[in-house]
Amino acid sequence: MRPLSALRSILALLAAVLLAVGIPASALADPDQSAGGAPGGSIGIRLVDAPVELKDDPRALRYIVDNLPPGTTITRHVMVSNDTGAPSKIDVYAGPARIADGSFVLEEPGQQNALTSWTTVDQPALELENGQQAEVAVTIAVPKDAPEAEQYAVIWASHKTPAPDGSGITNESRVGVRVYLSVGPGNGPPADFTISGLTPRRAPDGTASVVASVTNTGGRAVDLAGSLNLSGGPGGLSAGPIDGQVATIGPGEDGEVAIAVPDSSALPAGPWKADVKLESGIIKHDMSATVTFPDKGDGESVGASDSTPWPLIIGIVVAVLAVIALAAYLVMRKRRLSSTEQ
Repeated sequence: MRPLSALRSILALLAAVLLAVGIPASALADPDQSAGGAPGGSIGIRLVDAPVELKDDPRALRYIVDNLPPGTTITRHVMVSNDTGAPSKIDVYAGPARIADGSFVLEEPGQQNALTSWTTVDQPALELENGQQAEVAVTIAVPKDAPEAEQYAVIWASHKTPAPDGSGITNESRVGVRVYLSVGPGNGPPADFTISGLTPRRAPDGTASVVASVTNTGGRAVDLAGSLNLSGGPGGLSAGPIDGQVATIGPGEDGEVAIAVPDSSALPAGPWKADVKLESGIIKHDMSATVTFPDKGDGESVGASDSTPWPLIIGIVVAVLAVIALAAYLVMRKRRLSSTEQ
């Protein structure tokens, strides 16, 4: 193969590899939402019972939240429903999860972690008529040598249907109940968090938001729901309460809770008095501060995140270095051949 042709072939191959690297993995369904199984229909799952000592904790009424000493076994129950408009087979199983970058991250189907290996369900496959529901027992058996740490999973209800276009592709709809299980003696480490500051931001599209900087100071994950009130703005303007997206922060980690103000591209810069209230279950904290939002179009993309994936950047760097090395090799080889022929 001629050096130039070889170089072109390698470049084409590298371009294909880089294109593949840049394709993100498909997003998984939010476990806290119902999952569509047919036009206008869905499957559902909800927690039926909770520990008596946590009856006043809203998180424990929605998720499986518990602390267990090693060697302990518990059983909880979930209710699975079929409202897809037709008889359906629904698979029930435990899938792994983790906490990263302020989110409860769902792992791909088929993967496992320690918590899922301890978890079983008494009815892994349900045949439900439309409108029917069934109770499923979820048993978690913590081994005696389990590490003392908090682990995460999801109890999934999954419904698979063939694609309507006859392509042979199977569509999977999933909905689940989160599991937060702390392993340790007694009642486990307490959960708590602190708010260290409030930062005003303005996105490139003009949307204003207040971002609370939070540190999880406890030994359990926290699901932080927030609300924002703005008062004392220019001309006596006020806004709120405004609810923010829930952020999940692991033990000992720092994170942010962003609360965006709807339709705020024309919102005056301020100053404003910002009152932010955050809560995770029965734990609540608040903070107030005077904030001034950046002006729209001032050339500063405040609040914009870097969307370039690091794996892609690394792939590009490696590819460029490989091309340079190959080109140098081919040039040197050509020179040696030329000198030999002389």
